[in-house]
Amino acid sequence: MTENLQRLLDKYFENEVQFTYTHYLDPDNAFSLKMGLVGCFYLNQAYRPEKRQAIGQVLALYDQYWGEKLRYGYFDGDPNELYQYHGSSLAQKLEQISQFDNDSLNFYWSDVDDLEFVPEYFIKAYSRVGWHEELHRGVSYVQFYLPIDELEHFGVEQLIEFIQQISDILQPMHGFFGLGIQHSHEYYDYQYLEYDIAHQFLGLDISNVESDLRFRKGFKCINWLTVLGDELLNNKLGGLSQLKQRNHDEGITFYPYSGGVVVRAGEVPELGDVASNPYPRHYVNVNALLKAARAPEIGSLGFGSINGEIRFNKRTSKEWQSRFDDVRATDIPVVNEEILDSINQVDSVVRISLKTGELCRHSGLYSTTINGRIEYRELVSGYKVEPFIDSETQQKYIDLTWQLLRRDKE
Repeated sequence: MTENLQRLLDKYFENEVQFTYTHYLDPDNAFSLKMGLVGCFYLNQAYRPEKRQAIGQVLALYDQYWGEKLRYGYFDGDPNELYQYHGSSLAQKLEQISQFDNDSLNFYWSDVDDLEFVPEYFIKAYSRVGWHEELHRGVSYVQFYLPIDELEHFGVEQLIEFIQQISDILQPMHGFFGLGIQHSHEYYDYQYLEYDIAHQFLGLDISNVESDLRFRKGFKCINWLTVLGDELLNNKLGGLSQLKQRNHDEGITFYPYSGGVVVRAGEVPELGDVASNPYPRHYVNVNALLKAARAPEIGSLGFGSINGEIRFNKRTSKEWQSRFDDVRATDIPVVNEEILDSINQVDSVVRISLKTGELCRHSGLYSTTINGRIEYRELVSGYKVEPFIDSETQQKYIDLTWQLLRRDKE
């Protein structure tokens, strides 16, 4: 195991309580929300026979590695009647998929026997009948989950190969793979928790309405691995060769496949913990590199509040989508250790702080506490500190003190 992978796993399990919620029906064994590895591939015209066959091939590939983990699910879009995954052969499942060539396809297989609970191993496909997709323009998709320790057990490079294989089979418009929130089938009950987690760990994907028709105009957001089909790659980014020429980050790697490319942001996925490293540099750089191919807007990542709780709305969803825009990376290596030591010695004696309205003299990442919640801001030397406006309530705070967390080189 590499040092970076060990560091990620240690960080994950140290913070697990912050993004793992047990379920009241079985708090010792089941979860209502947690974090893990999430992959999703967005498809055009998935009602076509060759696309349905490709979806079957992906199920077979997932089955090859993790089929023994799957227990229950459905293949006819009806979650009210669950079937045992091993109650039929893989060949029978593939035949069932082919039988839906003139109808909507909606299957769900996981390692849980109750759809109230979050699975660790899970694969789902959703594809409307042809006339419905062409009329309403909803996007089809294939989605799957894995636990984070598969980075160690299955292997980092092997997972990248797996994503390349799936991309080659499905020929998606775009897709992603990395850390994300994992849901139960009844995911909407816990969107208020998801909102909080998403603002504590910026590296996580938030996946709710994956059939959003806006995804026809570009990908949702970058992740550790971002998949781009040739149409998006060529029309929005000028092709792979130009993309490589514009890239100046050695931690960004390109994995071409027949029909597109998988773009890797760093050796391993990132949590994006706002308390320590909210803006991982490879994520920031990949975001800047691929931004032109991103969907201009997305639908709300949350439904309406039912009891006054805060959930994603359309505005905060857009803010989440663009969270890596126009920010400085928070994990840039320090070249001169002597300079770092001298800065740390000064800062250890006098903690740098700023009040609203004062002139910022040291660029960097600052924090303050508002109503028991920590807020973060990138402040730039030479500019006055503006009042803080809460994005949800629109309340303006004009008397805050900001503490310097990370000082940028100036």
